[in-house]
Parts: sequence; C-alpha cells; structure tokens
Amino acid sequence: MLTAATGGGLALTACGASAGAPSGGPTTGSGAAPASTAPVTIRFHHRGGQPGVGQEPTLYQEQIPLFKAKYPHITVLDEGFTGEDFYTKVTVLNAGGSLGDAMWTSVGGGGIYNVAAQKMITPVDPFVAKEKFDLGQYYKGCIDGLKRDGKLFGLPFKSHPGYAILYYNETLLEQKGAGVPDKTWNLERLLDAAKRVGGTGADTFGYFPHTSHKSILAFTRAHGGELIDPEGKKSQLNAQQAITAINWMYDTFHKHKVAPVPPLPQGGEGTMFTTGKLAMHRSGTFFQNTAVNQVKDQFKWNAIIHPKGPANVGGSDYEIDAYSLITTSKQQDAGWQWVKWITNQESGIRLGEIGGTIGGRPDVYRSERMLKDPLRKIFLEAMESAQSGRPVYNTRLQEYEKVLQDGLVPVWQGKETPNKAFLDELNRQVQVVLDLPLP
Repeated sequence: MLTAATGGGLALTACGASAGAPSGGPTTGSGAAPASTAPVTIRFHHRGGQPGVGQEPTLYQEQIPLFKAKYPHITVLDEGFTGEDFYTKVTVLNAGGSLGDAMWTSVGGGGIYNVAAQKMITPVDPFVAKEKFDLGQYYKGCIDGLKRDGKLFGLPFKSHPGYAILYYNETLLEQKGAGVPDKTWNLERLLDAAKRVGGTGADTFGYFPHTSHKSILAFTRAHGGELIDPEGKKSQLNAQQAITAINWMYDTFHKHKVAPVPPLPQGGEGTMFTTGKLAMHRSGTFFQNTAVNQVKDQFKWNAIIHPKGPANVGGSDYEIDAYSLITTSKQQDAGWQWVKWITNQESGIRLGEIGGTIGGRPDVYRSERMLKDPLRKIFLEAMESAQSGRPVYNTRLQEYEKVLQDGLVPVWQGKETPNKAFLDELNRQVQVVLDLPLP
C-alpha cells in the first residue's frame, strides 16, 4: 500500500520534454512517436478522485496539456476513483467491457499481481523490445517488483523503500540526554535512547516500532529472516529470525515499556510524534509531509535510516505504484506513450514538488531539485539500499496481511506472548491464506 509523502516547491519545467527522458536525459527510444498520427482518444483510470485534489490528480492536470503539446493527435481523458474503491471500480468496468486504455496499479494490496493474473492488464515487454526502451531509467528493484511469471506488467510511477525510516524528536532526545541517532546506532542503542526518554507512566514514550505487516517484515529482515519464501507460497513466520524480531518488538511494549500499547489515541503514533509525546518511531518516507505540516516550530525533528539489526540492515522493502496497459484497449500504442510520459523523470520530480512519494527512478531520487531538501538525501540512501519485495503468489496480499496483523494484536496488547507455539499456530493460519487459489 503506497501512501503520500513529503513536500516542496512548485516549479513547472516539463514543457517540451521527451516522454522517456525529460530535463535533458537520454531518450533511448522513449520519445518515439506512435506509428500512426491519426486522432485518437485514450482513457486512463487512476486513484485519487477529483482533479486538483491531492498529489496525483494535480500531477495529471499539469501533465495532460504538456503531453498533448508533444502528441497533438492524442487526447487523454482521466477517470479517477477514490483509493479504497479503485480496484473494485476497475473490476466492475472490466466485467462490463468498458475499461479504458491505461490504469494505475500497485504492489500494495497485491493489486498489480491480481489484475495481471486476471489478464486485465497486458505485459509491456513487446513495447519495450520494439523501441529498445531503456528500463535502466528505473530502479531495478522497481522493475523486478512489477513482474509476474517473468513478464513486466507496467512502468514504475512512484516508489519508496517501505518502513525504512526512523523519525525522531531531536529536542526531546537532547533534553533527556539520550543522544541523537546516527549511522552507528543499532537496535540496542535505539532501545537505550528510548529508555532514557521514558514510557509507561511517563508523559512521553521513547519509541514506537509500528505494528503493520511492513514493519514486521522490516524487523524480520533486520534479524536476517523473511516472512515468506522466494516464490511467495510458504509462510516463514515461525522461523527463528521472525520469532526473534517479533519478540524484540514485543519487548518494547511489555518488557522495557518504552512503546505505547495499542490501541493508540486518536491519530495514532503520528499524532503522538507531532505533539511531542513520542520521541522516535518507525515509518516510511511518506511521513515527512505530516511532520512538516503538523510539527511546524514546536520542536526540532529529523529522520535517518532505521538503525540496523543483527543482520546489519535496518530492514526495507520496495513499495511501488505503476501504470499499466489494459489488455482490451484498441489504442495500446497511444496508451504506451502516456504510460512512458507519466512515469518519466519530470513527472517523478513533480510528484515530490507537489508533495508526496516520488518516481521510482534514480534520476528522480538523485535530482538536484529533490536533494534541496536534506531529508531527501536520507531517502535516497534508503532507496538505493532497499531490499527486494516478495509478492504473495496467489495475489491475496490483503487477506494475508489481515490475518497476520490481526493475529498479532493480542501480542502487542500483552494478552499473548510470541513464543514458538503461538507463532506456529499463527503461521498455520497465514499459510491457509497462501494456499488459497487465485481469486
């Protein structure tokens, strides 16, 4: 699931840029015009709803006229749906034979794998081969993450490295004599700082590990493990590395008592952090925007790659949104031009300048316009060391995550302990989901 992030200025410099490499980058065939220049209209489906409201619809309203100037024979019509309804809406359109030509897809929720398995979207490999289109413009982890059964089902629209970031209240940590996080910190040093701030019974808490599937995965990877096997078919929740990771998280709540026990107050750990009640918490690049807008000048805060665990990594995971071509489209050539355009460098940079997660390309993460923000240097480092995703093969990621997360709620609340027997049983329940057929 990809969430919004970060903020910045509002400079518009895309006019006249080529579809594959704006701002003077290499074209590598990406600016090639469609074979026909006869007038054509394409429809693309996206999340975000009303134009001009939110990061992505704002980008589309900027980029559609610029695309039209480059390709005057192609008219682009956008159809936005609210994020929670998106896949339901496109599934209904597909059943009625009224899908358009291109659509937003995501690794989050297993969305792209599901619509690929249903043959709702088509591989883009033939277009890549025909143009010799340079996939090296995107992070390899993003390209790999958009493949199913060896076929590429879209181009990366935006990406971030998962729950790889530690946000911290520098003012509070210094007041408590806990020190300020740096690259030498590991999980033990993090815990020491959290204890110095306080926890249960105090006005503030030292740390919140986050209890989503993505955070559990990051901690498991920090301990050298994985939650599922490379094929995405077998759960490894009861392997020793996962057991150790979950027990480390459990101890922050119930042994060391530095983390607030769920359920959290309204607004969750984000509000606790922005109101000065939480010194440190694990999150993604997307939280920057919240911190900028809500902390203001209350205290000094910053972020760093999350401290490493015994496996010498902090834990990360490619989160990717994409644009894909619809199988039934009669205008796939024109749709391909739009897919390339909306995933090019300029679109990726503008996403960040509008305020949100940015494009899944090195030339976006490394761009001077992005790196004007010091935190973007941290995010760049996290992105370029991000660990590859492991999709759930049967595409039932939402069901898998729900069983896993709901099953661990009693652990975080202190009603159960995450011993081998408990995690053996939860692993069995998770495996039941992984054994289900494709939806």
